[in-house]
Parts: sequence; structure tokens; C-alpha cells
Amino acid sequence: MFDWYNFSWNEVVKELNSDICKGLSSNEVNSNREKYGENTTLNIKLKSSIFLFIREIFKLYSLIGFAISFLLIYNKEVFSGSLIFAMINFCVILFFLKNYSSEKNLKELDKITPNEALVIRNGKSIKINAEEIVIGDIVYLERGDIVPADLRLIECDDLKIKESAVTGDNTVVEKYSTKIEDKEITLSEMKNIAFKSSFVIDGSAKGIVIAVGENTEIGKTIQDFIKEKQDINIFEKNISGIINILAVVFLIVSSLILFYGIYNKNLNFSLKIIPLIYLVLVPVHMIFAVFVVGFILKNNMRAKGIYFKGLSSIQRLSSTNIIFIDKIGTLTEEEMYVDKIFTNSKILEENSNEEENKDNIYRILSIGLLCNDVRRNMDGDIVKGDFIEISLVKYGIKNSLDKRLLDKEMERIFSIPYDRDKRIKTSLNMVEDKYRANIRGSIDRLLERCTHIMKNGVEVEITDKDINEIRNADLMMSKEYLYVEGFAYRNFNYEPSINENIESNLVFVGLVGFENPIKENSRSYIDYCRSLAVKPTVITEDNKITAESFGKKIGLLNKNDIVLSEVEIDHMEEEEIEKYIERVGIFSKISSKTKCKISSMFQKLGYNLAVTGNRFTDSPSLRTAHIGIASGPRCTNITKKLADIYIKDNDILNLLSLIEESRKLMKVLKDESIFILVMSIVQLISILIPTILGYNIPITSSRILFINFVTLILSYILIFSQHKNIKIKNYEGVVIDKSILENFTNGISLYGIGMGIISIIAFYYGNKTSYYLGEFNLFISLNISCIIFSCYFSDIKNIIKNKVSFFVLTILIFVMIGITVFGDKSLILNNYNNLKFIIIIVVAQIIVTIFMKKLEE
Repeated sequence: MFDWYNFSWNEVVKELNSDICKGLSSNEVNSNREKYGENTTLNIKLKSSIFLFIREIFKLYSLIGFAISFLLIYNKEVFSGSLIFAMINFCVILFFLKNYSSEKNLKELDKITPNEALVIRNGKSIKINAEEIVIGDIVYLERGDIVPADLRLIECDDLKIKESAVTGDNTVVEKYSTKIEDKEITLSEMKNIAFKSSFVIDGSAKGIVIAVGENTEIGKTIQDFIKEKQDINIFEKNISGIINILAVVFLIVSSLILFYGIYNKNLNFSLKIIPLIYLVLVPVHMIFAVFVVGFILKNNMRAKGIYFKGLSSIQRLSSTNIIFIDKIGTLTEEEMYVDKIFTNSKILEENSNEEENKDNIYRILSIGLLCNDVRRNMDGDIVKGDFIEISLVKYGIKNSLDKRLLDKEMERIFSIPYDRDKRIKTSLNMVEDKYRANIRGSIDRLLERCTHIMKNGVEVEITDKDINEIRNADLMMSKEYLYVEGFAYRNFNYEPSINENIESNLVFVGLVGFENPIKENSRSYIDYCRSLAVKPTVITEDNKITAESFGKKIGLLNKNDIVLSEVEIDHMEEEEIEKYIERVGIFSKISSKTKCKISSMFQKLGYNLAVTGNRFTDSPSLRTAHIGIASGPRCTNITKKLADIYIKDNDILNLLSLIEESRKLMKVLKDESIFILVMSIVQLISILIPTILGYNIPITSSRILFINFVTLILSYILIFSQHKNIKIKNYEGVVIDKSILENFTNGISLYGIGMGIISIIAFYYGNKTSYYLGEFNLFISLNISCIIFSCYFSDIKNIIKNKVSFFVLTILIFVMIGITVFGDKSLILNNYNNLKFIIIIVVAQIIVTIFMKKLEE
């Protein structure tokens, strides 16, 4: 952006040809709109619901399915035709809803844009649609407003803004209108700019619009987000792609059959067998099976506090090989404690009670409690505050100093909130009849503002020796992986205003080292992560020295691993960053924008990166990553919806367990896809060969539908229920797409042919007695082959041990017994030998399955 913060507001008004009293005229509005563009941030071209629905209807397998359903009804198989029609509609609606949901989630971005704004035009105050705002407009802000565009503030009356959507900081920022002299400052330091989509917490203001639409800071973030939009339903689309390929094969086969019927003047025969070929060759039931498994999986995961958008998210997670994790909450506890204090040239333990240091320690603690926004309820329990401020309050209570009493004694006049770039926080308080600025934050930022130091309760001029001692103490505490903050103050005989530079000519008092306890099993988490062939990379607010000490302590940093900070990244060329990025174990003090940049680089280098985050400004990096994971109880709603996966807590064990489980899930889903495709081959062989040999069509469409939608789906669930028992030999991501058709092993292919031949023999044996018995035998054989083949993918012992697996298997067995014994009593009771033959068929299928499984092993 143009450095408007470096200019006084009247210079900005003059530069943009506006007037603070009259605003813009109608002609100037039109001129500026043409010159600078409109205030439309969301340039998202969403597909209409009608387009999405029609696109699903016109998929090849859908069109063929509708035609087949009508053909079945024409053949007087109304039930089968109606079922296929309903199934195709189900698939159409399912994919439509998934795609519509993906498009709808992007509309969540509308929630961070305002609807109306109060502006001055033609000398009058009027309310207009926020999208009609142009550069040069004079805008009023009041409490509760959402800032409609980027504004250079002209007047401020105790204006407090929350700009987390833009800067990522959750703190409330106090704004002012005076120009800023510093050059090349960060967004957080632009105190005279109000950014679009920020929320006015308190106060009021007047400002002039300096950027609109995509040129606003939030606009740039959203465009980065949209640019990296991925196909989030890739798994479902791959399944759809497999079915479309088989639909093409069906068209070829059915064309030949139709040509054969016409040539032999037996078109009626062709019209009867073509629907059967569709039912066995185009596994539409595969979509239904995937839906059932996805539904079960979502419910199971939800019970663990894990929410994901679809199986596509699981597929991408399974191929992760590097992960960004936040230090606090994942590897360390979500709390901090005062551990050490440096003052009077000494590093003291937190429980030190040396008399000579009491005045200094009291001053440090009073600064820490006054420059502190912790909130407590009526019972005294802390309900809000960051970890450092909470630890200071607890330390105060331990030392008989209550923040609430101190706040009453030394009333706060105003505060300058902490921001991630300036790294200091200030509170001006009344002390008796005078005033004191209490300041804490980054040691470097404080020292450059200090002219004096407090020793034994007395202010003396600070020397180079003092500064070196302070830096050495900071270094020593940092090496003990403590988070170190500096404490300083400045006294005033008068009440200064917020526009004065009160953060200068400070008196340095001391340092406090805060311990962030490392979780007990952090080292084992790192080892677990590496055992999954995933490289853990930590994001932390610690300085490089603390970060390095922490990394070595938990075994995160090996000999060749390094810590890289944002300052270093900003001064490196892209080629140089790419050279070192693979060696980085910890990123220190990086912004959301840099995080997004790094994420893109890892993707460019071919890594499958998983990124965790909980703020809106994390959204671009979540989007650029291979898989974006929102986590933690403080996660914003919009981030939850835009991420691929949301995990309620920050426990890294849950995340790593999910990665391992996702790999097992993808392996079992691939097995299930192979299972369905092989059963299609078995059914195709069982129908085509008898027909080619001159027999009547060996099975009805209703029986095939029963196999596909009852026996096969239950068998699919049986295989899925065993996913936790799968032993993964390697950690390469499993991809389920059309390539699966090319990867059948010899064992699997032979198995399909073998089962098909056995089913034909069953048909032939029964057909010698009657056609109906032959059809019945084929039906039973195909059902049994489904059940037995489902056991091919897991150990029978594990199936019996697992309650779900055993229950499903029991249902399948009872279904088969019911069909065999009660399905058609006359066929069984009058053909006892046939029943014995069916038992032989079952034994033969079991033997073939065991033999082929051993062959595969």
C-alpha cells in the first residue's frame, strides 16, 4: 500500500482531492470509481446451484443409469427400474450437495464485509451500501461498526478496534490520527489506519478512504486465499471417474450386444441383457457404499472431537510428510509460570526474598499487573487473558499483591495494546497525584527506549555495562528455554495524551523469565511423528535462542536442523530460502503472511504439507497447504469452515494418530474399491459366459440388485470395520483413482476369474434340473463369494474379536441361510443333492480364497 501513515491527514485529503466537510461530489464519486475501482473485495465466481445440479445429471453414468431404469420398466421390471432410478438420483443429489457445500463455505467470507457505511457526499451525511464507497470518501465510524474500507484516520475519539481479521492479533488496538514518522512499519504498527473488516469495539472516528476492494489489506488476503483454492472433493470425484470409465466400457459392450441382437433379429434378448450388464459392470452402488462408510467415519470422528469435510480430506492427510505445529498447546502446556527474575545485576529465583531486591521486584510486579488485561469473575477466577498475563497475576497473588486492589489504587488512564511487531505493551496509570507509564515487552525494543535503570529502588543513568548485563541475562535465561520479557516505566508530573510518545526515555527495571512447561510426552510425540515419516516443524513466538534451546531439549532439532526467523526470511532471496527451508526445524516469530509464503514454497518443492491454525489470517496458509487443519477451542468459526479438518483440542497426539489412522483408512478404502470391482468381474463372467454358450439369461436384475445393495454393502462395511487392524508396511500415500484399474495383482485377477468359473459351475449343475434351480444356484454362489472375498482382506480372528465385524458377519451368514433355506422352499426341499452341492461350492470358494491369499503374501 501507499505509505499514507507517513502523511498528515490533511495532506492525504489534499492528495485525494477530497474535503473533510463536504466529502466528494457525485461527479468525483463516478470519476474515482472509474479510476480506482469498486469496493468489492470478494471476487469469487461461485457456480450456481442449478449449474451444479445439471452438471451431475449429465455425467455419463447418470445419463446411462436413467436410460437403463426406463429400459427395465419397459421390460416390466418396475421394481428394479425404480430402484436404479432412485439410486442415480441419490448419487446426483449427493455430489450436488457436496459441491454446493464447498461453494457455500466460500460465502462465509461475506461475514467479514460490512453492508452499509455512513459517508459525507455533496456536503450531506448519508448511508450507502458499502460496495458503493470509493477512494476519497469521508467515512464515519461508531461503536459496533465494521470498517467498510481501508481508512486514513482524520479524527479519533477513544477509538478502539479489533483487527484480527487483518493482522491476526486478537488484542484490541487503540487508534489515533497523528502521522507516523517511522518508515517500513508493519500493519500492526499503523495506528492511524483503520483496515477494512476490522470491528469497532469502542469510540468513534472520521476517516478518508485510501483503498477499496482487492487493494485493501483484507482484499489481498482473500485473493491469496481464493487463488489457492483446491478441489476439496477429489476423492469422490476420483470414484466418480472410475465409474465413468466403466460406463464407457459398458457402452462398448452394450453396443456389441445390441448389434448382435439386431443382426440375429433378436432385439428383445439384447434389451433384456443390457440392463444386467449395466448393473454388474457400472458399480453405482460403489458411491452408495462410500457414502455409508463416510457417514460412519464422520460419526466416529465427531465423538473424538474431529470434524472433516469428506473422505478427500482423509486422502490428503494420509499423504502428509511435513507438518507445521504451534509450540504452545501442542508440545507445551497452555500455561506459563514466572521462573526467574533479573534485576540489580542478578538472576534470582522466583521465590527470592532478598531485602535489597524487594523494591525492584515490587516495581516489576506492579508494572506486570497494571500493564495487564486479565479479567476475573466475582469469585476471583480468571476468565480471560493471555498466558503471560495470567502467570503475572498468579505470581502477584503468591506475593500478596492483588491486581484488583492495585487497579483501584492506581487507576488506568489509557493503554497502548501489545502488537506482534512492536512487541511492547503500555498502560498509563495515575500514581497518587502523578502519572506513570508501565511498559513491558521485547528486551531489544525496550532497551532502545531506555535512558535510565532502577538499582536498589533508585533511578540512575543506564550504561553500556548495564546493557551488556541485561543482554547476557536474557541470553542465559533464553538458553534455559524461558520466554523473557523486559519491564520499564516512565514517570510524568502531568497527564500525557495518547498522541504523545510516552514509550521513550524509559527507566529499565528488570527481566522476567517465564517457563512454559513442556508436555511430559513431547519427545515421544516427536519420535512418533518421525516414525510416520512426517517431519515436525514448529512455529513459535520465542526468540531464536529460546527456540533453539527448546528444540534441542525435546529432540526436535538434530545436528543439521536450524531455526529461522522472519527477520532472516525478509532479508533472503527466494532461492536462498528454498536452499535452507528443508533444514528448518523451528520458525521463530513469523507472521501469517510469511507462514503462507513458506507453505507455498514447501508445496513448490513437492512436499505434502499439513498446516495448523486457528485465526482468519491463517486461512491463506491453510489453503496453500496440502491439507489445512483448524484446531483448538479458540479457533474462529470462519477458519473452521474454510479448513479441511477441525480438531477441537490442540493435542498433537490426536493429530498424529489421525494421520496414522488416515493411512489405514485409505488402504482399506482401496481394498474396498478392489473388492467391488472384482465382484463386478465375477458377476460379468457369470452372466456373459452362460449367455454366450446359448443358455437363457442366468439371473434376474432384482437378484443382482440384492447382491449389490445388500450383500455387497454389508461386506463393504465388514472390510471397513477392520481398518484399525491393518498393518502398514510403508507410509506412502494411497491414492484411489482410475489407476486402480491398472493395478490389479495377478492373484486378485485370478481370484475374480476363479470365483466366476465356480459360479458358472453352480449355475450349470442346477440348470441340469431346471433353469430356476440354476438361477438360484448362481444367486447363492455370487452372494457367498461376496462374503468370503470380504474376509480375504482381513484376518478371520480379528473379525471375530471385533464386535462390529462379528455382528455384520453374523447378519451376512443369517441372510445367506435364510435365502438358501427359506428363499424358495420347493427348490431346496425337492433337491437335497443340490443343497450338498452348494456346501461344496462354499468349501471350494473358501479354499480358493485361502490359496490366493497365501499366494499374494
